[in-house]
Amino acid sequence: MKCAILIDGAYLEMLMIKEHDRAQIDYDKLAVGLVRRVSDSIGLDLDLLRTYYYHALPWSPPDPDDEERERVGKKRGFFHRLEFLPRFMVKLGRTQRVLNDDGSTTYQQKGVDVMLASDMVYLASRGLVDHIIMLAPDADYVPALRTAQALGGGVPLAPRGHPAATTQRRAETAALPQLAAAAGCRARPAGAT
Repeated sequence: MKCAILIDGAYLEMLMIKEHDRAQIDYDKLAVGLVRRVSDSIGLDLDLLRTYYYHALPWSPPDPDDEERERVGKKRGFFHRLEFLPRFMVKLGRTQRVLNDDGSTTYQQKGVDVMLASDMVYLASRGLVDHIIMLAPDADYVPALRTAQALGGGVPLAPRGHPAATTQRRAETAALPQLAAAAGCRARPAGAT
């Protein structure tokens, strides 16, 4: 049976910062580990069609300084390296700078959620995959998840508050250290960025 992995890159980065002290990830091992873990949990052999990684370059002003150029360049280089991994595809949205009413500035990704949701529905509707493995905050994707399920996309979904959702969330949280180890994550040296 074919499967695809859909990764919300910003979500995964935040998760690694919060749960694993900014551990670095071997993304090839992550994909293999996810497929193996899901295959074992559902009792079926899954074959990876592709891993889709969704993110956006950092916001940069029209006339960036050296630090901003370096930050964008590092991120662009990271995305470029991911594209050379076997069966990996990087899909980029954009980052928008927002001036808040209180004068503070926030940055928001645009287009990333829509690309991920569109790909999920497309893969399910075309019968390209039997199962979809997501690394993303589920609340944003519930409509697309339900559509993919209706089309036969094999995406497990339990509504918030349902005992199965709570059990699944606990299992995912408990599995983070093992998943990180399976993914070849390693803590960064002190002071590394």
